[in-house]
Amino acid sequence: MYPVIVLMLLTLFLYIKNYLDNKKAYKNKLVKADYFKIYQGVVPETIELSRQTLKNQFELPVFFYFLVVLLLIFNNITIIDLILAWLFVFSRYIHCYIRLTSNYIPFRAGIFQLGLLFLVGAWINFLANIL
Repeated sequence: MYPVIVLMLLTLFLYIKNYLDNKKAYKNKLVKADYFKIYQGVVPETIELSRQTLKNQFELPVFFYFLVVLLLIFNNITIIDLILAWLFVFSRYIHCYIRLTSNYIPFRAGIFQLGLLFLVGAWINFLANIL
């Protein structure tokens, strides 16, 4: 469960960061209140970057959370599952760090693909153990 908690902490951090970024931009009149109705319009790059980084936590990690639920239901957690889970979570932290700092796409894409590989490996391991 620790990898799940650590990944959820990242998501909570991104919620707070997104809120503070939005609040600061609104206060400094860099974004109008109407933007927040349907999230359309011209906004500073920092706002869109913050929003997209948070949104990413509800894409690939959903498959991770579902896998963890299945592992708990089947009560079939191996050391390989734990290692792959931690590697996946670590890759999500690095991905977010890259995105929120340099946002250098080759590095970001590489770490995303590595995290995806860890997740696919975890799914293969799970399927191999239950079949």
